Amino acid sequence: SSGINAEYGGPICAKAVSIVLQNNFVTLKDIIEKTGFDRRTVNQCLCVLVKHRFLQYEEIGEKSTTVRYSIDLSHALTLPLYPLFVSMVKDNHGDIAEIILEEVLHQGVTTKDTVLETCLGRLSSTSKDPVKMDGLTSLFEVLVSRGYIEKTTQDPDPTYEPPAKKKKMGNLWRINSNAFYTSLRDKHLIDFMRNRFDEGAGDVVSVILALNNQLEGDMAQMSSAATYDQILHGLKSKKPELVPFAKSYLDVLINSDMGIVKMIEEYGGGSFVVHYGKFYEEYTKHHIRSIVKERFGPKCHRVFSIVLAQKMIEQKQVAELALLPYKDAKELLYTLYTENFLEIQELHRTPDFSPLRTFYLFNVPLGKLRQKLLNTCYKAVFNLMELRKQKLNENNRLVEKSLRADAAVLQATQKGIPADQLEDLLTNSEKQQLAGCMRVVKILDLGEISVVDTVLALTHFGTMAIT
Repeated sequence: SSGINAEYGGPICAKAVSIVLQNNFVTLKDIIEKTGFDRRTVNQCLCVLVKHRFLQYEEIGEKSTTVRYSIDLSHALTLPLYPLFVSMVKDNHGDIAEIILEEVLHQGVTTKDTVLETCLGRLSSTSKDPVKMDGLTSLFEVLVSRGYIEKTTQDPDPTYEPPAKKKKMGNLWRINSNAFYTSLRDKHLIDFMRNRFDEGAGDVVSVILALNNQLEGDMAQMSSAATYDQILHGLKSKKPELVPFAKSYLDVLINSDMGIVKMIEEYGGGSFVVHYGKFYEEYTKHHIRSIVKERFGPKCHRVFSIVLAQKMIEQKQVAELALLPYKDAKELLYTLYTENFLEIQELHRTPDFSPLRTFYLFNVPLGKLRQKLLNTCYKAVFNLMELRKQKLNENNRLVEKSLRADAAVLQATQKGIPADQLEDLLTNSEKQQLAGCMRVVKILDLGEISVVDTVLALTHFGTMAIT
């Protein structure tokens, strides 16, 4: 958490967070003593951390005169997901909506006017086309209606000055992580069904989810029910060519062993729901199997998949089902066991606990394995951040030079001066070196997105507690 905070909040905030992590609960006085920072710096740091929900606080003492701070771990660990949130808004609502969301993320807790005025300033200095406040306001309201931005009563300045001294503010806004989790969940669910069945099955599930009248951000275990007639109507407007096959697709989906789509009543063609809990389970298993395949190879993947499907199974049965020699199956099983991907349960047939009269059953400890892999993922995210920071620091001079060149071109374009008339600030060798650096940074960014995708699966899109 402190490593992620260093990436987003800087070294001072990271040091304060590390103090809180080490002590669970701390006061302002504790942080000042252990960091060595002055009171004003610590106050500013705490305000930033509370606004961005890294820290939560509570009043203690008889007169509530002391404030105690602790880590809001579940929210702090959503920060690596922010690029996904921004990318989703950009894809669905455009570049200007992306800038609005970025500004809300940057501010943590802020007013609507502050966000829109800042965005207007940014766009006026970079956009060739004039941008109007009305357009920004309507896009802000679209993001609110989708649930991505929500009102909050959170105090953005938890310094406990008397109310008369505090600056009066309007309605305060912040991002709603649950709404993003909901949208990401639905997108991944549809993609998962397309990969498991075909495009048509994914489209049918998409229609059921579109009919879901649960509030955005509601992480219930099931969608609301969609009738057969509603599904047909939805398909007619989106995929009319699938209407004749709707009944067949629904039959295949509800009879699948996964149980993600269920029929809850048969009257009038039936009513159907999507069982999110079943999807989380299958999607988590899918990601864990992929990790096993990448790390241990296809044979281990086959053995692991058999144990996962059978729940409890003997070594001899694994060898038979995997079509492997007994010796090979034994080696693979014990490789997975030593890496904590499998556990062994002993069933004694006699009271003397003799090994010769004991069944040794292999099983997958999904809960423990999920937490182990989740911790590994967060370490991987931190390592990727550190590598990216190191690469950019090594080429800091070229990056700054490139930014100055881009700013000069932008100013010249706004004045009507052709860019080719400007002096090139970078030599050819510097351009090649910078391009190489940016390629590496892009690869690291893609790696981080891939790891974050696994984090989404392992946390069941924010519904599973992080320990």
